Amino acid sequence: SSASACDKKASRMEGKQMSPEQQMVLLASLQAKTFIQLYITIADTQRENLWHFYRKNSVLIWNGIPVSADKIQRTFKSLPGTKHHIDSLDAQPIIRDLKKKHFALVVTTSGRVAYGTGKPVRFHQSFVIERNPDVPNDPTKFYILSHNFRNRKDPPRNRRR
Repeated sequence: SSASACDKKASRMEGKQMSPEQQMVLLASLQAKTFIQLYITIADTQRENLWHFYRKNSVLIWNGIPVSADKIQRTFKSLPGTKHHIDSLDAQPIIRDLKKKHFALVVTTSGRVAYGTGKPVRFHQSFVIERNPDVPNDPTKFYILSHNFRNRKDPPRNRRR
C-alpha cells in the first residue's frame, strides 16, 4: 500500500540531512496518511460524525454535484453503510510559511468502496485540507477546505457480436 511507502521513505531518509522542502514533503505525506486513515475509519463506522471535518466555508463536490456546507451532514447520512479500501494515497503541500511549517495539503486517494451489501466500486477523491485553527498546537487536526469525490465506473467491456 502507498501508506507504507511513506513509512519506507521516512526510514530511508533518517540520518540523512534533509532540506526544509524535503522535510515539508515528508511531513505532508505522514500527515495525509494520518488524516485519510481517520477520515475513512469515521466514514465506515461513524458516518454521522464526518461533518466535523468540514467548516462553513468548505466545498464538497459529490459525483459532480456541488453540496453546500449546510447540507454536507445530510448528504453523508443519506448513504448506506460503507467499507472503503484505499489503493493509493498521494499528498502535496501547499506551502504558506516554510519557517513555521504552516501549509495546506492536497491529498488524493483512490480505491474501492462497497455501499451496503453491494459489490465494491472504484472511487477517486481529492481533498484540500488545512490545520484547524481551533487546535493550533495539534498537527494532526485538519479540516477540509475542498473535497471532490467520484465513483468511477469501469469502462464497458468490448463485446463481440
